[in-house]
Amino acid sequence: KHSYADKNPIIGENKSTGDQFLENTLLYKKFFTDLINFEDLLINFNSKEMAQHFKSKNVDVYPIRYSINCYGGEIDRTACTYGGVTPHEGNKLKERKKIPINLWINGVQKEVSLDKVQTDKKNVTVQELDAQARRYLQKDLKLYNNDTLGGKIQRGKIEFDSSDGSKVSYDLFDVKGDFPEKQLRIYSDNKTLSTEHLHIDIYLYEK
Repeated sequence: KHSYADKNPIIGENKSTGDQFLENTLLYKKFFTDLINFEDLLINFNSKEMAQHFKSKNVDVYPIRYSINCYGGEIDRTACTYGGVTPHEGNKLKERKKIPINLWINGVQKEVSLDKVQTDKKNVTVQELDAQARRYLQKDLKLYNNDTLGGKIQRGKIEFDSSDGSKVSYDLFDVKGDFPEKQLRIYSDNKTLSTEHLHIDIYLYEK
């Protein structure tokens, strides 16, 4: 839960690197200029082909970082992520797009304002959308809080549905591992969706 509640996503535009640590990674040296604790950024993918696809290309990044069990860049000065990469050229919208959310709690639909999830990309990673959506759910509905901290939600699913028929869904409570290094691996496929007619469906249950 802390990955979504406590950490701001890494946002970078028009970045490029030819450096790698392993075949399925990209290493951006001197990436951070405004974070005291970090200098380099290491991005992991689930295949070497994906890393090769973005190697030496101008890209935009929007991933959630982790630092425990992160190796490959400057020692103790590197942040790691999984995916979160899109092409920089030809992928920008003229203005930011607000992605509508349909939310049901115990089968009853609730109104959600349009400002919760936004992007400036024609094709966006699911990670960018999911990070914003879960941050909203944690902040407003205490999604991952236990009973003593006001949490009531026990089960939930989130679906990202694009106009071309592409759909990605996650069980919001099927979190793998105890640390972000494992929990965030769901984004290593760097899955993207078209933002044309894109919407998000969220189903939450209190029991």
